[in-house]
Amino acid sequence: MEEQPHVTDTENTQQDAAQPMTDLSQPIAWQAPEGVQAHRTTGWYIAVGFVVLALMALAIFVFNSWTFAILLPIMAVALVLLRSKPSVMVNYAISPKGVYVADRLYDFSEFRAFGLGQDGDQHSAILLPVKRFSPALTIYFSEAEGETIVDMLGARLPMQEIAPDALEKLIRIIRL
Repeated sequence: MEEQPHVTDTENTQQDAAQPMTDLSQPIAWQAPEGVQAHRTTGWYIAVGFVVLALMALAIFVFNSWTFAILLPIMAVALVLLRSKPSVMVNYAISPKGVYVADRLYDFSEFRAFGLGQDGDQHSAILLPVKRFSPALTIYFSEAEGETIVDMLGARLPMQEIAPDALEKLIRIIRL
């Protein structure tokens, strides 16, 4: 008979500490900003002004649309004001029922898969909807709680690689 190696209680404790077990049946809750806050320089605002003026000239001289030309600076001001406000902290939670975002429950059956993303130092999980034209749900989290969140999502949804589309790349380039 082959003799089994003897493992002491101290060695068991060290092994357990090295591999923390996450209880996937218990909910996890955290707070994170609702989105990524981009820093914009004065040059960015000047560039937006030039783009608006160019579009106004195009609307007036090419399309002969004075209404659209007047509407362009109003839309630009609204966009700048909306994107300049600071991010609000949102309560997130994942439970066996689904994902809670600011007290709204999204059931896991609404999603087909999830993927991970990172924008600067902000980590995110993007939940892809089952319905074709439904928007994806993005939840933000810090690196500290990331492993637990990924484990909880991975226990309920398949993980897949998500590549940003052309519109998302454009939005990141112009820091909107």
